Amino acid sequence: MVENGVDALVASSPSNVLYTSDLCPYGRTFVLLPLDRDIEPAVVTPISCPIPVTTMSPPWIGDVRYYGEFYTETDWAEEPLEEDERTLVQAQESWRETKEADPLVLLAEILEQRGLIKGKIGVDDALNEPNQLQDQLGKRLPSVEVVVASHLFMKIRIVKTEEEITRIGEAVRITEKAWGTSLESVRKGMTERDFAYVFNKTILDEGGMPVSHMGMYGAPIAFGRRSAFVDLALPTDYRLKRGDLLRFDGGCSYKGYKADMARTAILGEPNEKLTKFYDAIFEGEELALELAKPGEVASEIFARVVERVIEAGIPHYKRHHVGHGWGLGGYNPPLIGPRDDTVLEEGMLLCLETPYYEVGFGGLMVEDVIVVEEKGPRFLTRFNRKLLSLS
Repeated sequence: MVENGVDALVASSPSNVLYTSDLCPYGRTFVLLPLDRDIEPAVVTPISCPIPVTTMSPPWIGDVRYYGEFYTETDWAEEPLEEDERTLVQAQESWRETKEADPLVLLAEILEQRGLIKGKIGVDDALNEPNQLQDQLGKRLPSVEVVVASHLFMKIRIVKTEEEITRIGEAVRITEKAWGTSLESVRKGMTERDFAYVFNKTILDEGGMPVSHMGMYGAPIAFGRRSAFVDLALPTDYRLKRGDLLRFDGGCSYKGYKADMARTAILGEPNEKLTKFYDAIFEGEELALELAKPGEVASEIFARVVERVIEAGIPHYKRHHVGHGWGLGGYNPPLIGPRDDTVLEEGMLLCLETPYYEVGFGGLMVEDVIVVEEKGPRFLTRFNRKLLSLS
């Protein structure tokens, strides 16, 4: 913020709201973060979401303003009240004071109260908010310069905090537990749905949520030739046969952060082609892991990894990337691809992968989640990375 001459930031996208406040937003929410630490930050959020604010994902910020219209009866609340109940009463009472319908009006009022009526305010550009914010704030506070600052949020988030790493690491742990438990249940004739049931139940039992970064699609789980269906391999009634591949990609969610890893197994023994191709993508990923150090350039890593896979056994191998940054909202910079010249930094979190999909044959994947460190990758994934042969 100092480098860019910004006096305050306003987050509005769900991922930036969660990142800056700890609040998982339920509806249109703003978070005000002043540069001056002596100026109190604030949250503007719908009155329809006091439950998430008070119990599910309470923000660290004390000043929460509510807008909209929603009624939770509090006039007959009898003491003693639980802490969450008392906070809910306070939320409803604070909304009753204004019953403001427009969150931008509340945001402008907060800026006035904080004395942020001059200078530069950087805003997130989610849902075309900048124009609305510029118009609204321009009418109320003509001396404020409103600028789009999405690139600042992304720059801030590109290197992960230890808390983020801890949450993603737990999502990975739960995902690996689900994959291992599901493999233990494998039997000839089981359906993809049977496998997915064990996978998702284990996630819930371990404290995660079975929500993939693919949203409505969930973690792709597929058998046999259907494993070539990339990220949209929804579980079906297809029954597992000997010689079939088993592949999953993605993972679960934990405290707003998701896992993105992949593993491949086979019921029985792999044939010559399968062995050759898996060994090739494995060698490629091994090189990606070796190169993922501070100072390395994303596009250069990509070129060397694709070349390694080709040389190792898949002469026609093509990819648009061999990994990506990861965090809130899924994909984060950098993309380990041919046109991304980002220089890797200590503390970046990457998902490195070298998938191969062939219609009529299947899909092969090994994907690992690592933290970039000078001494080499810090693995968050620990599950066996080899092609597993199941009896």
